[in-house]
Amino acid sequence: LVSRSTNKVKAEFLALQDVSFEVARGEALGIIGPNGAGKTTILKLLSKITQPTAGHIQVNGRVSALIELGAGFHPDLTARENIYLNASILGLSRSEIDRRFDSIVVFSGLEQFIETPVKRYSSGMYVRLGFSVAAHVEPEVLLVDEVLSVGDSEFRQRCAERIQALRSAGTTILFISHNLPLVQSICDRALYLERGRIQAQGNVVETLNAYEQSVH
Repeated sequence: LVSRSTNKVKAEFLALQDVSFEVARGEALGIIGPNGAGKTTILKLLSKITQPTAGHIQVNGRVSALIELGAGFHPDLTARENIYLNASILGLSRSEIDRRFDSIVVFSGLEQFIETPVKRYSSGMYVRLGFSVAAHVEPEVLLVDEVLSVGDSEFRQRCAERIQALRSAGTTILFISHNLPLVQSICDRALYLERGRIQAQGNVVETLNAYEQSVH
C-alpha cells in the first residue's frame, strides 16, 4: 500500500492469519489470548460486522452477539425502549419481545431503572441489559466477548448459568474472556490465539495450560 501524501510504503497488518476451526451445534468454544491477539476480530467476522479480506466463513443459525459494551443501544432512549430496539435488531418480532420483556428485565435486575435513559447507566448496568437481551433472543449461536468482566460476581454467576441453560437447549457458544476459570467452567474446547495465529486448540484444560505457560 502506498501513501499518496508521503509516498512511503505502509506495512500491511493482518489481524488473523491461517485461522481455521469448526464448532459443533451445542458446543461451547472459549477463545483466549493476550490483548490484540485477534479474538474480537473473530467474533466481528462471525457476526458480519466485519467482512474478511480472504477466506471463508459459514455460520448456520440465528446469531446473537454481545461484543461491544452498549452496542445497539441509543443513549437517549430508556432501557424499555432499547430492549425493543435491540431485540428487533437481533431478529425478534414485536410480539416475541412482548412475551419475553418481563423475563429480560428481571434477569437484568434493572426493574427500578427501566424507564431511565441508558446514557445514565454505569458500564455494569449496560452489560446487564445487553447480555439479558442477547440471551433472551434464544439464538442458535451466541457470541460473547470480554464485556461480562464488567459485571459483578453475582451477575457473572447468573450469566454463566444462563449460558449453560442455552447450551443444554442446543445453542452454540463462542466465549472470549481473560477469566480462565470461567472459560474452563463454561467451555468444552478452547482456542489460544496470539498475534493473529492459533497457538493451540482442543481440550480446554490443555489449551489454558499452554496459554498460562506462555504468559509466565
